[in-house]
Parts: sequence; C-alpha cells; structure tokens
Amino acid sequence: MESSKKEKKNITKKRKRENKDKMDMDENEIKNNEEEEYESVSSSSEDEVYEEVEESFEEEEEKNNNNTITSSANNNNNNNNKLLVNIWDEKNKNNLKVNEELDFDNNAYEMLHRSKVEWPCLSIDFLIPENFSNKNIKNFYLKNSERKFTMDKYPYTTYMIAGSQTNEKINYLYYMKWYNMYKTKYDDDPEKALDSDDEEASNPFMKFEKYKIKGNINRVKTMKNSFITAIYTDLPSIEIIDLSELIKNLENEKDNKSIETEDNNFFSKTNNKKNKKDNKNIIVKSFPQKFEGFALDWNNINPFVLASGGYENKINIFIPKDENCSDMLEYDLYSNTNNKFHKYMHSNSIEDIQWSPNQENVLCSCSIDKSIKFWDIKSDNIPIIIPDAHESDINCISWNKLRPNLIASGGDDCIFKVWDIRFIKDGPITNIKWHKGPINSIMWDPNDDSQLAVTSEDDRLSIWDFSVEPDDKKMFDNFNNEIPQQLVFLHQGQNNLKEVKFHPYFKDMLVSTSENGINLFKPGFNEDVNDDDLNDEGDGNERENEMEIE
Repeated sequence: MESSKKEKKNITKKRKRENKDKMDMDENEIKNNEEEEYESVSSSSEDEVYEEVEESFEEEEEKNNNNTITSSANNNNNNNNKLLVNIWDEKNKNNLKVNEELDFDNNAYEMLHRSKVEWPCLSIDFLIPENFSNKNIKNFYLKNSERKFTMDKYPYTTYMIAGSQTNEKINYLYYMKWYNMYKTKYDDDPEKALDSDDEEASNPFMKFEKYKIKGNINRVKTMKNSFITAIYTDLPSIEIIDLSELIKNLENEKDNKSIETEDNNFFSKTNNKKNKKDNKNIIVKSFPQKFEGFALDWNNINPFVLASGGYENKINIFIPKDENCSDMLEYDLYSNTNNKFHKYMHSNSIEDIQWSPNQENVLCSCSIDKSIKFWDIKSDNIPIIIPDAHESDINCISWNKLRPNLIASGGDDCIFKVWDIRFIKDGPITNIKWHKGPINSIMWDPNDDSQLAVTSEDDRLSIWDFSVEPDDKKMFDNFNNEIPQQLVFLHQGQNNLKEVKFHPYFKDMLVSTSENGINLFKPGFNEDVNDDDLNDEGDGNERENEMEIE
C-alpha cells in the first residue's frame, strides 16, 4: 500500500549578511551594540517555535490543530510585515495518521544524504587525512606541508569516523567514505534541474570498515589532516588510534559493489578477516581512566597534544613521545598538590574541553558544576572563571576559530550563550532560550565567523547567523511568539539527536548523528525564500535520499 507523504518545510530564509564587523567590538562598542545585535535572538522561556504537518492550512486553522511543516502568510493580520510560520513539533511524531509519514522538502537543502551502520553512533567527526596514497603522511601543523584535498564542489567525497554504543562489551569504530554526492535541491523539480549548471547526478554511495572496541564509545575526536584519532570509552579508557593502514580499504575500488539491505539495517559486507593483521597494531596507546568521560580535544597548534576531562573532575594532557607519535605520554598537571589545578579544579564532572585557536597553552573547560574555566597550562596564573555560567549542567562549548575572542556554551537549562572573553565580567553577549530540551552539542562554523550550529534533546538542529540584519518583516509561530531572525535554518527528522560537526573545509557542510542514522547536508542558504515558497505545499512525492552502501 502506497504511503501518503506530507511535506516538511524547514526555515531557510536567509537575509542579507551585512556589517559582519559588528562582532569585532571594542569595549565601548560592545555595550552600545549588544542590545541591537542580539536582542532579537534572545527569547524568554516561552519562546517556543513549532513546525507541524498540514493536511490543508484552512482546515487545520479552523480546528486550531496545526499539523504543517509549510509556512503561510498571516493574511488576516493587518500588519503586512508579519509572517506566520508553522514549525513541526517533534512531540507530534506519534500522532501521525495511518499511512502518513514525515518527509523533507528537497528545496530546503542544497544537498541532503542519509545513511546508517549496524549500531547507533552517538559521536562522529570528519577525518581529514593528508592523502590516501602510500606516501608518508605530512602533518598539517607544518607550515609548508603540501595538502591534497577534494575540491569544494560537486560531487563531494568526504571521510568520517563514528563510534557505536551497543550497550554490549564490544563496540565498533566505523571509518566511512561518503562519495559521489551531488546537489539534491532540484530532485523533485526536473525543470529547474535542467536549468541548473550541475552535471547529471548519479547515486551517492557510502562504504565503511569497522574495528572492534571494548566498551561504549562516548566521544570520537580526529586530529585533522592526520590518520590519528582519539576515543573516550566507558571502559573507562582513552585510546589513541592510527587508522593509516585500515583506511586504505576504503580506497580499494575492487570492492565497489552495491550491497542489498534488509529493513533499512545497513551493514558492510567487506570482510574484516583480511584486516586482522592490521587491526593488531592500530592502537598507538591506551590510557586507562578511573572514571569515564566525554571531553576530548586535539591542540590546534601543537601536533599530537590531546586534552581530556571526565567524571574525575580533572583535566588530563597527553603529549607525543616524538614527532611521529610512535608513543604518547601523560603530562601530569597535578604533581604539585599546591598548584592552581588542585586549588581551582572543577567540583564536578568536566563535560567538554576546547583548546584555544591561537594560543597553544590555553584551553577552556565546562562542567556540571555550572562553571566555565580558562586555563594556561604553562603559567602560574589562576584560571579565568565564569561561575554559574548557566543555571544547570553545562554540556558543551565551542571556541570560534576565526574570532578567538568568542566562545559559545550550551547547557541542561535549554539555553546557549555567546561570551566575549575580553569582557567576561559583563556577562554573555547573547543568551538564547529557544530549544525545548537540553543543549547537547554546539559548534561554530570554521568557515564563517558568525554562524553557529546547535543540537538539542528536542531533536532539533538549529543554525544561527549573528550577522543577519533584522528587517521589518517579522516571523511568528502559531502561538504568536516571535521567531528570532538570526535563526536561519532548522533541521529535524532524527531521533535522539546527539552531535553536529561542520566540515573543516567544505563551506556550509554539516554532519549530524543520532539513534536512527547519520545525516550529511548543506542547507539551502543561497536563495531567499519568498512568500510563494512559504505557501507552497509541494506534491508530497519527495525522494528518499538514502545512500547506497558499498
């Protein structure tokens, strides 16, 4: 029986990006511009926005039971500048009618591809190696190192690492290659596809290899332009892994055969028996821990330097024995019981940690104790502390690599904030409570200094652009709450959404991982959405962009 599909319309309206230098404010400018720049993104606890599926807008409006994921102008409002946007509420997933299922609108994305492996992967990261040839890998920290990356154009090829959580003793580290990925924006509109400059697209593919790991994998962190990866397990242990040998299997074109799937449970038929010899030596070093944790980050300036934090409330630093990372050693910050690391250590679990983008010895940590602390590990200076930075546990932080004075944080209070570390005492420069669940992942765009991605336990991934200039046409949800104009994109459809990452080099490319799979996409930022687009209900025949597994 053919299922009827309802169209999902994401918020994609992109306004002009002007006056980007507003985020480069000195001490006098920040107080004058703070209200103007960030007022419209700051919302009260009641500013909740919903997107719902609609059978027919007029019929649902009479019933006051909006089930739409399209948007409509509020023609009954005397204010012509007021636009009503009905946003799907993930809570209504269980209230769909018989044979009714949610689907996305291809026009909302430049590109969207979805796939999965055998087990849910709740942590993911892009793998950016120097190249996949047999040549020696040149570390990306070296100034004159030659780098060979795929061009930032269609069709895309990218590599990722993800760690599974099976609740069993044995888990898997998946190393994946997603390739032959074309634009999907016009998949439902052949006429526009013919008018576009894109070459005729063929099917995308994902192939993967896997390696057995003891314990659930809490966090995966790759060292960019390298095959080195760090993982934090609940064993508990921190493992440093070299994937240089195993990753070669992804480049074996002889294995490029399509694999059938059953009940959408995708699995690789690449035989792991041939890899047993390689698997024995991929772990460079294991560091057993007293308690498990989630915080991991590689230093942005010094090669092979890793920081971690967990339930022990301590920051751990790991350094390489030599430039080839043939071994790694733990750098003891707590040997002196009278030093600042003992005196000012967090009073509860460290949930996330980030190295400074431009200072090799400076890092930032956040904790369940509701504080954010900035440390200089080589000086005797006491840390800069933001006590009670959130109302409850702080789950994640992200340091802006293009504007190192900015850092973002997200917590269990459903709030995410942006801080200017030059003016910490003045408090956050923006404070946004829009999501309806705890914030579990946050990341600045490494290619756009004003763009921020946020995921929440409400199963929504939001993208915010703080360079957006507010205009006269304001958007409101069906409860008449104003939608912040800096909210430029909303991605949904994943269950138990956990982590989001921007690609380090490909503009506007993100990956998100969840209980029901992995999504790789580029939002439709290039074209403004007009009122006709907002009222368009589509034909309900959206194509499933599920990737073929090789």
